[in-house]
Amino acid sequence: TPAVAPSATARSTPSPVPRRTVRRLSLDTVPYVRDHCVYLQPDDWPEPADRFPVVPMTTLLELAAEEARQVSPRQAVTGYSDVRALRWLPVAPPVDLTVTATPAGDGRIRVGLGDYASVTVHLASHHPAPPPPDLSPLTSGGPAPVSAAALYRDRWMFHGPAFAGVHEVGTLAADGIRGTLRALPAPGALLDAAGQLLGHWMQLKLSGDRLVFPATLDRVRLYGPPPREGALLAATARIRAVRPGTVRGDVELCRADGAVWARLEGWTYRRFGADERVWPMKFTPEVCGIGEPRPGGWCLARRRWSDPASQELVMRRYLGATERARYERCAPHTRTAWLLGRIAAKDAVRELLWDEGAGPVFPAEVAVVNDGHGRPRPDGPLARGIHVSLAHKDRWAVALAHRSGPVGIDIETVTDDPGALERIALTPAERRLADGLHARDAAGGSGRAHWLTALWCAKEAAAKAAGSGLGGRPQAWAVSPAPGGALWVAAPDGGRHLVHLDSVHDPSARHVVAWTGPPPGDRTGTDTPTLPEAIHGS
Repeated sequence: TPAVAPSATARSTPSPVPRRTVRRLSLDTVPYVRDHCVYLQPDDWPEPADRFPVVPMTTLLELAAEEARQVSPRQAVTGYSDVRALRWLPVAPPVDLTVTATPAGDGRIRVGLGDYASVTVHLASHHPAPPPPDLSPLTSGGPAPVSAAALYRDRWMFHGPAFAGVHEVGTLAADGIRGTLRALPAPGALLDAAGQLLGHWMQLKLSGDRLVFPATLDRVRLYGPPPREGALLAATARIRAVRPGTVRGDVELCRADGAVWARLEGWTYRRFGADERVWPMKFTPEVCGIGEPRPGGWCLARRRWSDPASQELVMRRYLGATERARYERCAPHTRTAWLLGRIAAKDAVRELLWDEGAGPVFPAEVAVVNDGHGRPRPDGPLARGIHVSLAHKDRWAVALAHRSGPVGIDIETVTDDPGALERIALTPAERRLADGLHARDAAGGSGRAHWLTALWCAKEAAAKAAGSGLGGRPQAWAVSPAPGGALWVAAPDGGRHLVHLDSVHDPSARHVVAWTGPPPGDRTGTDTPTLPEAIHGS
């Protein structure tokens, strides 16, 4: 059958021409975003970007509505659909945001906000009549354990006054949460408060990965103009689906007279990796860390996330602006190891400072830089006079901090080629030492390969403390036994280093850790929960 030629009318119908504008977004042009900073820093911290001030999803809706009204003036915004938050939109440093608004027919304007978000804005000559409110009960409801005041005071929410719109948290149930919201003047603040209430259910009810941020929103229906500033609205959030990586829910907002003002349908939140060490850092990052204090005074950091987005959140929690720039210059496949090394080093230094009575210390206050020889060095007023060494392998990083002088630490995977290690790194006397250590540890089940690796690891730690490295001559660094299960490592220049050993394992591999110096006090268990942490749980 021959194809039918398109009509002249169809051929001549022009495609809608998008309206394109560029908006400068900064802490000066959108100052209310100062109250939407994801990360807490010291009050006098000079770098605003380290607080990560990001534009809320609901504020992006307001920006989209402004552009849509330019395309279709004298129309009321009756809602939004197909909202997609593609990535964070921070405003420090300032950003020039390209906004496109394209008519899509039937009162719809499709708005693109750079490569950050997209949304369809719905307009009409007037708002539709509100539907009856959903009066169906929540399941197994009871009093909410966290008050609205505590929601912000205890850092369940990071929002400052411009976005602190949850006025009351009433009922917490198995399938939802009820509360009261206050209309605030910041663009998007009221709907953001609705999202806070929905997200708070996830904080309280999920058993893990409770760190959540909004990702998509299917539909927003508005049944009237925005409420006046200070107006109180009843909010009911209902959970529709809980999945390993997401939670989806709906929110209904009603005016004081009981009439429905808005419905938000299919609001999906992304869950980020947050285990028993990551989660408390949301609340008290100045007194806790991801790094684990270990017997002997060193610090262990392990990868506690499985996706790049969760890693980015941890990265921004730990790194200052200069360090983030260095992280971005790393090849993507090396970023995890580099970040873990910085986490271990910062937390080793912070543990030392806390032991000395320094009080709260945020991760960004302890920068880790490299000296002229490429060795890590803590920087900043609090870290002066502290020596640090770090190492990383696979999903692990280790670090040691001390004031007495240079230190060294290393971590190595237990070798699967003992013969090669013996030939390259160990002398005949050291091989006999490994045999003796293996024989004495027969009940421990470590295996001969473990002890061969331990001797190699001890040499690496000693060479780091010496500041020279092995120099391509590992057999020139002689290992001998020392009291208490430690080792002596003699450097080629005659210096001696006392080295201690430990091990860490996961299902995929076994690792040996070696570090130099007299064993500092055991700091294991010193990271006891603070009061807010005890309240928030782990």
